[in-house]
Amino acid sequence: MNKPKKFIETKEYKRFAEFCDACIKYKYIGICYGLPGVGKTLSSRYYSNWDYIEKQIAYKRADDIGIHADSRILNSRTLFYTAPAVKATKMTSDITLLGSKFGVVKTSYKAKFLNQEVKYSMDWAEGIDLVIVDEIDRLKMQNLEQLRDMYDRNDIAMILIGMPGIEKRLARYPQLYSRIGFAHEFDKLSKDETHHILQYKWEELGFSIKMEDFSDYEAISSIIRITGGNFRLIQRLFSQIERILEINQLDTITTEVVEAARDSLVIGIK
Repeated sequence: MNKPKKFIETKEYKRFAEFCDACIKYKYIGICYGLPGVGKTLSSRYYSNWDYIEKQIAYKRADDIGIHADSRILNSRTLFYTAPAVKATKMTSDITLLGSKFGVVKTSYKAKFLNQEVKYSMDWAEGIDLVIVDEIDRLKMQNLEQLRDMYDRNDIAMILIGMPGIEKRLARYPQLYSRIGFAHEFDKLSKDETHHILQYKWEELGFSIKMEDFSDYEAISSIIRITGGNFRLIQRLFSQIERILEINQLDTITTEVVEAARDSLVIGIK
């Protein structure tokens, strides 16, 4: 049975957080790119505390606004948005709506729980320092122009996240590209860090497997070799390992078990 997963602050995440902080400081547009599964989206949601914020702004009735909020809402100043696969023309209104709801929850929290006199702002970007837009590979030129216009009209920083090569594609749009201050490549885990996570961050991965369950170091090395430092593949591979152990009523993770788990994966392994 898998345990709840915790976010692991890897070296790559810390580099990403520094990149976000720099974009905020200088109010630049930044580009972040990396291969699928290395942790771009998870890191963005964790940096912005979006799992928490998303629940606060999902209210449907006025009485529900900020009802579950706590002091964390006041310290949250980053908005996370995933570019839609279709109907990207609504992107500006979607981001504006998210920002407006964000502001309403903050204001309501101050009024309800801090007993402060408040005034609701019509500016969706008030109290927001950074907008992170994920999956920008989906967007066409006119959609990117929407983001540029949004950046120009508001005193905010913006980070665009996509696949490798997006930085070259954006270079073809000089009006947008001239506003880009930083670029960051989100890299996969190194072998040493992968081994460190497997050895010391076991429970945070959300799996019940322990280091003593491995038959030898070769089995651990096989996991490092197969996953190549890709966080998503590590999690998927462990899910298959647990499944194989349970089905076959095994107590020990051997190289053969790891190889069988790899063969059970549909995609992502070469």
